[in-house]
Amino acid sequence: MSGKNKCHDYAEMLTPFVDEAPTLERAFAELARQYSECPTGASGGDLGYFPRGEMAKDFEKVVFDSSTPVDEVVGPLETRNGWHVVLIHDRHFADEEAKEKARVKAEQLRVENLERAEKQRAYQEERERRKAERLGRVHERDEHRHSLHAEASTHQHFSHDEL
Repeated sequence: MSGKNKCHDYAEMLTPFVDEAPTLERAFAELARQYSECPTGASGGDLGYFPRGEMAKDFEKVVFDSSTPVDEVVGPLETRNGWHVVLIHDRHFADEEAKEKARVKAEQLRVENLERAEKQRAYQEERERRKAERLGRVHERDEHRHSLHAEASTHQHFSHDEL
C-alpha cells in the first residue's frame, strides 16, 4: 500500500472523532503512536509550535495557510519527507505580536528617516545660502578692488616730466 493510501486510510480512521476536538486530538495522537513513521510518532505526532522556516516549505504552505481548518484532519499531504496526515490544534500567531512590533519599528524608522532627510535638506539649504553669501562678498570685494584700482589709475597718473 502506498504512503498516500495509508494516510488516506488513517484520515478515514479519524472520521468518527471529527465532531469533538479533544477526542479527535486523542485519537490522532494514538493513531500517530501506532502507525506514524515520523520521529514525532512516539509523542503522538505533536510538533508543537514552530515558526515559519523550520519545516518543509510544502508542509508550511498548508499549515500556515489561514484557509486550512483548525481541529480538522488534513491530508493526505505530500512533502519532500513523505506523506502526512495533519491536525492543526491551534495557530499561535506569535507572529502577530512580532508583526506589530516590526510595524511600529518600521514606522519609527520612517519618521526618523523623514526627520533626518528634513535636517539634511535644511543643512544643504543653509550651506547653499552661506556659499552664495560668501560668493556675493567675494564678488563685491573684487568689484570694489576693481573700482579702486580703476579710480586710482585715473587719479594717479604721473608723467615722467612732472616728477
